[in-house]
Amino acid sequence: MTVQDGARFDFIVVGGGTAGNIVACRLAENPNARILVVEAGIGSSKDNEEIRTPGLAMEIRGSQYDWAYKTTMVKRDDYERIEKPNTRGKALGGSSSLNYFSWVPGSKGTFDMWEEYGGKEWTWDPLVPYLRKSVTYHDDAGLYPPELKKIGTGGPIPIAHADLMPEMKGFRDLLTKAWESTGEPITENIFDGEMRGLAHSVNTIYKGRRSGSFLAVADKPNITILPEVYSKRLIIDDADRTAKGVTVITGSGQELSFYATREVIVSQGVFETPKLLMLSGIGPAPELAKHNIPVIIDSRHVGQHLLDHPGVPFVLRLKDSFSMDSHVLRKGSLQNQVLAAYSKSHAGPMGSPFLEMIGFPRIDKYLEKSPEYREAKAANGGLDPFCPYGQPHFELDFIPLFGSAFQWHFPHPSKGSYMTVMVDLVRPVSEGGEVTLNSADPLQQANINLNYFNNDLDIIAIREGIRFAYDVLKNGEGFKHIVEDEYPWDMPLDDDEAMKRTVLDRSQTSFHPCGTARLSKNIQQGVVDPSLKVHGVKNLRVIDASVIPVIPDCRIQNSVYMVAEKGADAIKSDHKDFYN
Repeated sequence: MTVQDGARFDFIVVGGGTAGNIVACRLAENPNARILVVEAGIGSSKDNEEIRTPGLAMEIRGSQYDWAYKTTMVKRDDYERIEKPNTRGKALGGSSSLNYFSWVPGSKGTFDMWEEYGGKEWTWDPLVPYLRKSVTYHDDAGLYPPELKKIGTGGPIPIAHADLMPEMKGFRDLLTKAWESTGEPITENIFDGEMRGLAHSVNTIYKGRRSGSFLAVADKPNITILPEVYSKRLIIDDADRTAKGVTVITGSGQELSFYATREVIVSQGVFETPKLLMLSGIGPAPELAKHNIPVIIDSRHVGQHLLDHPGVPFVLRLKDSFSMDSHVLRKGSLQNQVLAAYSKSHAGPMGSPFLEMIGFPRIDKYLEKSPEYREAKAANGGLDPFCPYGQPHFELDFIPLFGSAFQWHFPHPSKGSYMTVMVDLVRPVSEGGEVTLNSADPLQQANINLNYFNNDLDIIAIREGIRFAYDVLKNGEGFKHIVEDEYPWDMPLDDDEAMKRTVLDRSQTSFHPCGTARLSKNIQQGVVDPSLKVHGVKNLRVIDASVIPVIPDCRIQNSVYMVAEKGADAIKSDHKDFYN
């Protein structure tokens, strides 16, 4: 798609990611609205087999579809670690084109904490319709409670429970038995504000194909997609601080400028959105001064409060019939059968997320053993410092194969059968990290510091979360009989100091970053107001994961779609001449 330099549209969406495409889709409901979406990655995600095939999701990490950011993971006085690649989607659909699919809304208690930043309208009850608006839930086989239909009716993104692989029935049955033996519940309803227990996972996959936000903008004649261009700066009128458009850079280095007669919406995601705001003169004045960028708005929270879930993965070797390694990861007759089945009808394991069961435990009994935890709880008025409103402490992902995206540092073994477990701390208490500029060059990535384990309590929590997960799998009824070994070496479960080092060494992102253009009641508290308008600039909004002020206690995909839907409604309400 070519767009003439100087072209005018009603709305420009800068970033065709998870949120940006939903915003464009909703604005396009008026057939007279002309919308431009500019996107750094490819525009053909809908027809791209690597992106659409669920079984390839871990393979495209680090590919041309990945921003592959260099990131400071931990920066403590006693420990520092920098990693690359930190995956974010660089394709139409953004991270909805590369993520690992799970559809989880989060807990009422956590969303109600958003009131401090956005008022009552940004709390659980009024947000529930938005959490469900983008999707349509399918249960074609009728396996699950019919009331779950309510979690998505009429949205452009089809979702469904994972198709249960018959090869993994033994794995599921034994995992369920082991989980029950800990006293934690089994549930199928994690969608009404309470998440506690082991559940079958719902995913952005339907009939063996990835459902990304690119589906929302497909075949819309009034949406123009301009792919493979990089944003340089927003065009802002200095005189009245009004956003007018955006300047982009093409692959050949040509600069093009486009203009919006109504609004510019920045939806570039948690790392690129604050970078673009700062390059455009909206950000902390001292940071802009370092790079000789003229200040339009001294907005001190831009790039601050970077939130994410730190996690520690581990691998267990299982008896051979309880893993999918040979079906999916190793060349041979089994893999040939699997590939043939998918090629023929999108059936079989290549259409699976592999994560069929997902656990949301509370581990109070484990945490209470820690004197540091007991002290923090007492200082918090007797309330759990992590999850004071009954939220889960962890998301535990049980993946019946060696998951390369969760084992950055260890090679895939050439033989044997494995499972990967991700112990994901969903309510960390460490202060957020930050995104700052490396330079004024729009093609240079920002400096990213996730700031994990700024507070030692998070290390203690993950240590205990690992111990709980081991109790489920190595001591749990039934499952313990199929665990043969640990990989690549034994977890030092009985040594607190060695566990601390293990957490620091083996931790990684759970790929849920947010918060760098925070929702707020004023510019002293954050970057955007409750309508997601940027404080101090007219006709400019941020609508993406950057605005999230308190990290959800689960995967954030559902929350990002919610932000997009609510933001689109806010735009429509300000343009009543255009939207009834």
